[in-house]
Amino acid sequence: MRHICLIDDDIFVRDAIALGLGDAGFHVAAAPGAAAGLDIVKGGGVEAVVTDMSMPGTDGAQLITQVHALFPDLPIVAISGSSVIEGRDALEIARERGAHAVMTKPFRASALAVVLNELLNARANA
Repeated sequence: MRHICLIDDDIFVRDAIALGLGDAGFHVAAAPGAAAGLDIVKGGGVEAVVTDMSMPGTDGAQLITQVHALFPDLPIVAISGSSVIEGRDALEIARERGAHAVMTKPFRASALAVVLNELLNARANA
């Protein structure tokens, strides 16, 4: 079972994605914000990170920078329902910071599962 850290401040979105990824065979450690998510990642055993871009406090862009600095090979998927952060495209910022893939909400958890499997398989074959 593949272990994923999911970070989203919206409990309904977080729970829906976690449930869908669980149904797709992933073990999901869910966090309501960047600090809790970073603690999960630092704890080890996480094979990929999925983070919302727009969160109070530390946002997804800052979290991506932190995770990428600590674990440069850890796949990161940025998700966002808002297309603009501080006048710039949120998902473009995510790629600049080190996200390996980006997805715009709403999306199906099954589509995210496909992206995660592709990233994890590519990492395993590298």
